[in-house]
This record gives sequence, C-alpha cells and structure tokens, in this order.
Amino acid sequence: GRFDEAQRHYESALALAREVGDRIWEGNSRSNLGLLHHEQGRTAQARPQFEAALTIAREIGHVRLEGTVLCNLGLVFEAQGDLAAARTHYDQAVTVAHEIGDVRLEGQFRGYLGVLDARQGRFGESRACLSAGEALLLEASDELSLSLLLCGRAEAEQLAGDGEAAQRCWQRAWALAEPLQ
Repeated sequence: GRFDEAQRHYESALALAREVGDRIWEGNSRSNLGLLHHEQGRTAQARPQFEAALTIAREIGHVRLEGTVLCNLGLVFEAQGDLAAARTHYDQAVTVAHEIGDVRLEGQFRGYLGVLDARQGRFGESRACLSAGEALLLEASDELSLSLLLCGRAEAEQLAGDGEAAQRCWQRAWALAEPLQ
C-alpha cells in the first residue's frame, strides 16, 4: 500500500537500468511501473509504460516478458472500455505463453480472457477458457494464481446466473488462498 515509495523505487530501477544499458531490467521496470499505475487507476500513465516494455521485449526477444506485457495491456484496455483491444491482447498473451510452454502464464492469461468472455455474455467460451486455465494452474502447482482464477470464475458464474456455482468457486478460492496468507 506504499504506492509513492514503490513508484520512486521503480523509477530508480528504471533509471539505473537505462544508465547501465540493461534492456531486460528496463523492460521489467517499465512493466512494473505500468502495473503500479494501473493498480492505482491511472491507465493513461500505465499504457505508455507497457507499450515501451512491449517494444523492448520484442527488440531483445524476451518472449516471456512480451506475453506478460500483452496481458497487462489487455487489463488497461479493458479498464478503458476497449474490450476488442483487450481481447486481442489477452489472446496474443495466451498464444505467446502456449508457444513457449509456460503453463503457469498461460493459465493466468486464460483467467483474464475467460472473465472478459463472461462480461461480454459469452458464457460457454468463458467456462471453457476458465476450465483450461484452471487445469494449467493445477499442472503448474500455482495455488495463488489458481485462487485468483477461481475468484474470476466466481464472477463469471454469477454473471451467467449460476449463484450456486459462483459460491462453490469462491469457497474453493478461499480454501486455497487462506493458508497462503
């Protein structure tokens, strides 16, 4: 919750990365700074950081960072109400993660895409995407990410009108997350 301090640290890390010419660290720092802005609801400041990080990731061939930044851009576009752009970025992030065989990232990205599907009334697609994401996160043994996906799945089920399924998802999410606190 110490956002100002976090921003100062990310900006210092970014300045140091640029000073020593560490493009990987620069891309990561920009992505982290963008995420901080996004979390604070400052999407107009988040987007240029993510776009710069994406350019860096592509220039240096850091495919994992590319996938992460594509997903983060999807979050920004979704927050700005540009659902078509959000979908495009989530789809690209899923593709990147799948191509590099990163089941953890693919599971996370499918979670965001599945919730977007539900918000757009595509409940069959949502359930399929969320189920695939859940299976991938189980395979990766990532209980924290799985609990977050299950929260999204609870929202999707509630939007689909299935309150009982939403409650079951929420209970599963809570059971996974509680020991991690």
